[in-house]
Amino acid sequence: MQRTEFRTSYRGSSGFDAMRLVDTLTRPGCNLHATLDQAQENYAASFQSGKALTAILSNLARRRNMSIASFVWQWMDQRDIQKNVFHYNSLISVCEKVKNHKRALHLLGEMEKHGIRKNEVTFSSAISACEKAGQWRVALDLLERMKREGVGRTAIAYNAAISACEKGLVPHKALELFEQMKRENVTPTVITYSALISAAEKGQQWKLALEVLEEMKASGHGPNVIAYSAAISALSKGQMWEKALELFREIESSGNTPSIVTYNATMTALEKGLQWERALDLFDEMKSKRLAITVVSYGSAISACEKGLQYRQCLEYLDEMTELGIKKNVIIFGAAMSCMEKCCRADIAFQLMDRMKIEGVIPNVHIFNSAISACARCGLWEKGLELFEEMETAGVARDVVSFNAVLDAVSSQVRLGRRLFELGIEKGFYARVSRLGTQWLELDLHFLSLGGGEIALGWWFEECLVPYLVNTSKLSAVKSIDIVTGYGKTRMRGVRHGDDGMRKRVRGMLEFMNIKEVDQANKGRIHIDKETLIEEVKKNGGKVIFDQEGFTKFKEQNTTANHIPNIVQQVRPRFRPTEPLILQDDGRRSSSFQKHRERSDFSNGNDFHRNKRRGSSDYRVPHDNDFDKKHRRDNWGNNDFNRGKPYNARNDLGSGDRNAF
Repeated sequence: MQRTEFRTSYRGSSGFDAMRLVDTLTRPGCNLHATLDQAQENYAASFQSGKALTAILSNLARRRNMSIASFVWQWMDQRDIQKNVFHYNSLISVCEKVKNHKRALHLLGEMEKHGIRKNEVTFSSAISACEKAGQWRVALDLLERMKREGVGRTAIAYNAAISACEKGLVPHKALELFEQMKRENVTPTVITYSALISAAEKGQQWKLALEVLEEMKASGHGPNVIAYSAAISALSKGQMWEKALELFREIESSGNTPSIVTYNATMTALEKGLQWERALDLFDEMKSKRLAITVVSYGSAISACEKGLQYRQCLEYLDEMTELGIKKNVIIFGAAMSCMEKCCRADIAFQLMDRMKIEGVIPNVHIFNSAISACARCGLWEKGLELFEEMETAGVARDVVSFNAVLDAVSSQVRLGRRLFELGIEKGFYARVSRLGTQWLELDLHFLSLGGGEIALGWWFEECLVPYLVNTSKLSAVKSIDIVTGYGKTRMRGVRHGDDGMRKRVRGMLEFMNIKEVDQANKGRIHIDKETLIEEVKKNGGKVIFDQEGFTKFKEQNTTANHIPNIVQQVRPRFRPTEPLILQDDGRRSSSFQKHRERSDFSNGNDFHRNKRRGSSDYRVPHDNDFDKKHRRDNWGNNDFNRGKPYNARNDLGSGDRNAF
């Protein structure tokens, strides 16, 4: 039956149609042997010349169908069809599309065994296969092999090798290849420049990205959207938002249209530059131009809300995603959780975790870390500890951020905090906190949260310095006693309101231990006055006495890290498209008038929730503490989120926010 159907479909045709044949081959239940035999019989000349099989394999490469391509390859062996370089090139192209570099290399070996000379297409396809598989070293070896075998190295081969270096995060190798191709008089193309800029971006070398972009323009290439997008992404990692926005506008002024990737990269640059309002303005511009808004776009917008402490707008965006049918992923929830943490809205953070269950999104370590940090900010240490313990039962591995967050939460519970800190030492997270030598003693707190630093300081004096404190002659041999707080003179971003940070906390604790410090220029380091420490140890019988009650009052009056932000909540009009939306294959919805293939900006999992070693906010604003903590503790579950409905940001959860809205 299949033979008749196939013969009928091709009868009267003026020539061989590879696409129609591949349609038949990929049809479920197709008898592959019979179909290929019938095609060979019908189009003997095309099959005899080898062109038909080249076309078949090329078509299967475009469809990324390795299984059928492998069957065709075996069928050729069974029918004693001689394979040529074009057949091998086509199958290597299939390997490239499915990221099977090992099969591509095996095919190169076959060609050598059968004496089939390889050409530039052979090597370029194999290099691309290695690039797709992240095998940059193998890709460079193949490029060198081209030279040894006398095959001319074209821009296509160099472009693939440079892209492989990009994937391998070795921008210096990409730059070496770029200089090498120019020495060989191989003219770089726009793709070359774009790949090199992208390599610089992956290596966080924004200056190199700009240099390459300028060279591209000087070479006569106009503004290319892909190259500019990569450069903007590099600038975002360098926190150069002004230049990123300048490049974005340069694309527009040249008459080109920024892509969805360009918009997302620029929004990220603005968000990382703390220009959250500009980022949201750009998001509004995307909507007004009817671009295909993606989950990446909403991730950038929600992350901008975090920077602006705009939790209401964050919730509005979550509602919009629900209305538009854009599926939320763990990165979206992570960005929203981080926003609630910074805004001291533990109540909503708990609701978001419940919402994740409803939407089938499994929480990862970043979700738990944000929730625990939110508990720390809101004085809910019991709930924070409960979430920390829940991570183990949920199969979520704790990291150093988890320990920092829970230490922040339980810092008022000294004994409990000490046990958790010692557990962190056992896990290897705090193994290098204390460094003790014969002539120097050092406590390194620069990667701990504020609460973790408080716990560690008490532990250090009581547990680590005891041999020195009880033996003052041993202490006398010590030349320096330093505490590294990590807020050095090079720290430009993230300065807390009221200068609240590790340095302030440590100095406060030392004051309530009656320990003096020696003035010195490095603000990231506190130098203990050894002589006064010796006197204090002698006076207290070989120990240091800490006034915990006095320090607690000091924190209440002088620290701001956990104060509720006094920020007016600005909610923008809800986006409602004027045209119907269609569901894409990846589960997102985009406007029917425009569909873009989005390059994923979520490959690393840390784009919107940074895996900060510190568990405290980078920027805090004072607030009259009129938010009822009991309301947060007891009533966080009584709203739409827990009933499976979209959260309405205009329904207030805390009475203290109504006037602000």
